[in-house]
Amino acid sequence: MTPFSDSDRPKERVVRESSEVPPSLKVVPTIYPTSPALEVLLDRFWQPSSVLEEVQVDIAPPEEPLAILEQLGPSPFPRGKFPLIGFLATTYDKVSRFAQERA
Repeated sequence: MTPFSDSDRPKERVVRESSEVPPSLKVVPTIYPTSPALEVLLDRFWQPSSVLEEVQVDIAPPEEPLAILEQLGPSPFPRGKFPLIGFLATTYDKVSRFAQERA
């Protein structure tokens, strides 16, 4: 007999448990409205919503350059031939400038 045998449990309990919906499939109450079915949205799926026109974006350069990289702390990788932190700093700088130019 295995430690997880069904013979250790009453038959009624085994039947009841096997017919229950798994927890991952149960409907959970939510405060958020339900979304429409995807089929309803296919015609306008890639069209921007009118809500996007109301979004205001204020992009400004950081007060302290590369502060986000400093917050990450030292690299968890051993120092190798490739300058990872320098690469990240250069990438961060280029992406920041690109975003500021597009704003």
